[in-house]
Order: sequence, then C-alpha cells, then structure tokens
Amino acid sequence: MKKILLVSGCSFTDKNFTSDYHPEVDTSWPKWPELLAKKLDMDCINLGKCGAGNEYIYTSLLDQIMKMDPSDIGLIMPAWTGAGRKDWKWAGKWKNVSLRHYTRYIATNGDMDWRIERSMTYYYSLQEICKNNNWPLKQFQMLPLFRGYDWDPKREVHEDGRKDKRKKHLQTIYNNSFSNKIDDSFIGWPTEPSLGGFDIKMNVLEGFSKESYKWAVSERDNHPNARGQERIAEFLYGRL
Repeated sequence: MKKILLVSGCSFTDKNFTSDYHPEVDTSWPKWPELLAKKLDMDCINLGKCGAGNEYIYTSLLDQIMKMDPSDIGLIMPAWTGAGRKDWKWAGKWKNVSLRHYTRYIATNGDMDWRIERSMTYYYSLQEICKNNNWPLKQFQMLPLFRGYDWDPKREVHEDGRKDKRKKHLQTIYNNSFSNKIDDSFIGWPTEPSLGGFDIKMNVLEGFSKESYKWAVSERDNHPNARGQERIAEFLYGRL
C-alpha cells in the first residue's frame, strides 16, 4: 500500500475548483496535490476548499489525521492562505468568508495584525504536533499572508499597499514569539520577501505581473491553470 500525501488549502488547491469569472471553462485539470503525489509515488487525500481560511486548513488536516492510521501518512502539506479569511461550522458544514472588504469585519473579527498572529499560531502548533508524533510535515504559504486584503472598491486600490500598513504587518511577523521557532519544515518562511521568505502566488506564479498570465486561468482570473498547477508541483517537488 502506498503512503498518503495529505493536503489542505484554498481554491489554489481545491480539486473541484471552478472559475467564477469563466464558468464555461473546464477546470478539471489535475491540481498540484495529485501531480505531486504522483511524483512522490503516493496516494493523495486533497482537502482543499475554495474560499477556505487557515482555521479550516489547520482543523481539516488534524480531523483527517485522527481518522487515519498514522503509519499510512507519507507527508502532510498545508498550503496556507491569507490571514484575512474567516472560517466557521454551521450544522456540521464548513463555511467561510473573505475579509477582502476588510473594514466591515474589524469589529467582530479582529484587525489584520491579530489575524496574522493567529495564523502563525496555527503554523507553529501544527509543526509541533507533527514533530511530537513523528509525522512528516512540509508547510508553505500559497497566497500572501496579508497583502491584498484591504480593498477599496470605490477607488479600486488596496489600502494595505500603503507603506505604513505594510511595515506594521511586517513588524507583526518579525516580532511574533513564534517567528524564530518555525523551522525548516516551512518552505519559504517567513513568507515575505523583505523578511527573506516567499509565497507561491507572488514568487512562483509571479503574482499580478504580466508574466503571471501564462500560469493563470485568464488575465481576470489569477487562479492557476493546468500549467500553473504543474509549476507549483514541480517547484514543491524540487524543494522536497
């Protein structure tokens, strides 16, 4: 019996992803978890879910591990998403919302610095749980941790692009008590280029530059196309 590659993430990982911009497009191409599992000669359990936040990613992996024989685990890979997303369960089903229109949610969901800290708690917690149980882990940041969350629809700009906000969020990462405790199991830590890290969307799929279009569904939909999914799988395989 083959070992299992256990993955969770957001729409960049979801095997059932469909394009909101182009519903007519057949997006059933293989996604990176299945492509990577083939390269590693493993079977794959892909828990990726469109719109998912880091709470879902963390919890879905642990829930699935509890249902498995740990000896079947070949590798656990969370593809972490932006900190500004919120997850919850209703009647046993996961729900989520993006905090892209951020100012509506501050009062009930905390500011972005707190949400960054919360995500880092998930990262370190999963690392230590896996380490204590001898479960193989490689985690990475699929989407930017905070960039792009604060969209002003009237002016069509990202408020978080302001230097003062960006500097504040970078300081939150740098000064967090877990920052220096997250180890080499995290590919690209600490996720931000100015801190010496990277994420997949901006640095492997080339972000929102014109060069990124060849990896994307379209210029409007920057989700990875078939070539983009293959690029993610190739990159991760090279790192492994």
